[in-house]
Amino acid sequence: MAEENGLAFDDGAQEALTLLLEHYWIFREEQPEQYHLIRQYEPILRPYLFEKCGWRLIQNPQFYKLEKIPSEPEPWMGISDFQQPRDYALLCCILAFLEEKSVDEQFLLSDLCESILALYPHEVEAGERLNWENYEHRRSLVRALRFAAEAGLVRLVDGDGEQFAMRRDSEALYEATLMARYFLRSYPKDLHQYQSLQDLQSAEHFDEEAATGTGRRVRVYRQLLLTPAYNAADGRPEDFIYLRSMHKRLRDELESRTGLQFELYKDCAMLTSPERINWCKQVFPFHQNGIHAVILHFARWCRDERQAAPDWRGVYTPVELERMVDQCRNRYGSGWTKEYRELGLSKLAAALTEELIAWKMAVADPETKLIELRPPFWRLEGRYPDNYSEK
Repeated sequence: MAEENGLAFDDGAQEALTLLLEHYWIFREEQPEQYHLIRQYEPILRPYLFEKCGWRLIQNPQFYKLEKIPSEPEPWMGISDFQQPRDYALLCCILAFLEEKSVDEQFLLSDLCESILALYPHEVEAGERLNWENYEHRRSLVRALRFAAEAGLVRLVDGDGEQFAMRRDSEALYEATLMARYFLRSYPKDLHQYQSLQDLQSAEHFDEEAATGTGRRVRVYRQLLLTPAYNAADGRPEDFIYLRSMHKRLRDELESRTGLQFELYKDCAMLTSPERINWCKQVFPFHQNGIHAVILHFARWCRDERQAAPDWRGVYTPVELERMVDQCRNRYGSGWTKEYRELGLSKLAAALTEELIAWKMAVADPETKLIELRPPFWRLEGRYPDNYSEK
């Protein structure tokens, strides 16, 4: 059992680490036991997370927050309820408005709307400017406010902000919270000095030695902890040299600290769970997600076809993939949920492809539209129990 700063990295430290990895905030008032557990192990968690991942652990008398910055942004890392860039822009305007408010200061929805009209970057809006007479614009603000309330950035005191989408003159009373000041990460320079997303990503000091030193280690740890799989085709060659040369050390360290199993193959690396654990909110396969059953049976069908034809390739056009999905459904679809048994073939293939891409099991070329099945996909297969037909 490793010891750091006089504390052992025991089961309690592992639980504290997984709490930080899984949650955006740990509130003292709402989660007192978890908050005090993290506080107990903070002396070993803080240096470990910064050394390995380059992440800052923010401590406040009211909460803990781990700034989990990814090595590369992924589509699934966005806010699931947001539907267009305007939603994100309005959330940023809400945060800018809250900067001028003291903690627990109350404000009216109408005051917020008036301020947003001055804060909003109208020059980026294609077509008409932000206008609260526009139903879609009001819906965007409702989505942004709903997220702000769910994230603890504002607190609804009176009224119903959802009604703003239906009636322009509806009113609600909100209250600013302390969390609004800690929601966004801080940067070394003013944001106006960054010209592109690449500039933002390279803002961290360790990127200067990204090929061999701290930057490479940080990038590898972030990929392993924040993504379903790290495919060699998506990474840098030096990363997989590091993974192979440090395989035993990485395995022992990550497995003892996270409770997950480190797997390294020729073309991918991943952390997996040998059994279903209670701290992972998003796991594959998830028993309530019908498309995951489709993926498992599709993997089984592809494996059978590949074994029958050793030269079977793994890159397909959307039309070819649809045909494969159709054949898979004919063979295994009787046990799928009603939604996917009856879904149109093109929509089923699209849903399957989208989920495969999200879990790093496939990638689609934006120009050719070709879909490639990646190494993590070939690790899986699903089959019915032997007595399935009888039941």
